[in-house]
Amino acid sequence: MQYFNNNNNKFSKICLGTWSLSGENSKIKSYDRLNEKNIYTILEEALKKKINFFDTAPVYGLSEKYLGKFIHKIREKIIISSKVGCVSFNKKLNFQKKNISAQIENIKKNLKTDYIDIIQLYNPNPTERHLMTALELLEKLKSKKIIKQIGVTLNNPEDYIKLRKLFKFEFVQCNFNFLDQRILDLKVLDLIKKDKSTLYVRTILNFGIFTETFLKKNRISFGSHDHRSKWKIEQIYRWVNYAKKVKYLSNRNLETTSYRFVNSYNVDGIIIGATKKAHIKSACKKNNFKRLSKSELSKINDIYDLYSKDLIEKPFYKIKS
Repeated sequence: MQYFNNNNNKFSKICLGTWSLSGENSKIKSYDRLNEKNIYTILEEALKKKINFFDTAPVYGLSEKYLGKFIHKIREKIIISSKVGCVSFNKKLNFQKKNISAQIENIKKNLKTDYIDIIQLYNPNPTERHLMTALELLEKLKSKKIIKQIGVTLNNPEDYIKLRKLFKFEFVQCNFNFLDQRILDLKVLDLIKKDKSTLYVRTILNFGIFTETFLKKNRISFGSHDHRSKWKIEQIYRWVNYAKKVKYLSNRNLETTSYRFVNSYNVDGIIIGATKKAHIKSACKKNNFKRLSKSELSKINDIYDLYSKDLIEKPFYKIKS
């Protein structure tokens, strides 16, 4: 495992996201319904592969509670990031101080800890009227060492251009893959590096679609609990068709190409998801950290340019400021 030095701590360059570990009785849409035994198996595999960084959120079902129980005896060896501002995927974002304070207390309780390494504002709109008071509260909690770093997750990379003028975020999380290069198009990656903020990118495998298993599907369908069911099937097939174009550029599997693509740029780390041990093993292969050749990157960018000519239709969620 490779590590990134940050704030006097060693962060594994692979962070395990826990949205998929919400639990079999969770009402939220994520991926496969996993029972408690399977969830702990995945967490144990992450530790075995030397992953020490975990990303969670109050809206990820029971994931915080599972994670808290799992790391309780090794808390000092683990880095945890969580989020505030989203109380439900079916409600508007809430950055009022009262809500932020309540979420922080619940996060500590669920994780069985008296401090949180990173607290991120959940996809805030730069024009959110409670944004500055929320940040003032987080700074106060940081001075009391209840949280160590203040970060932000981006709904749209373009939001960072305005958000950076309001506050110096220490940690940034956003989407990035070979068919979503907005952080490059908008020069956001350069701005994050200029601000000396830590950047971890997510959706490298685009919700599991950029995988060999998915590309081989004869028929694509999702259960009602799977968040991908909210996307139009035309968009899913569009991703598959363009992913196959990238796949045919080399003899390697698509997962390796996907990881190597993002690691060809100046990101500090990646956030992965997993519903099986095999997903952890696949993400942690040494070859995934190698950069792609300039020639292959150029060919991928040509495919991305073709893809970008069509508009992306995103599913509707109520979580807006």
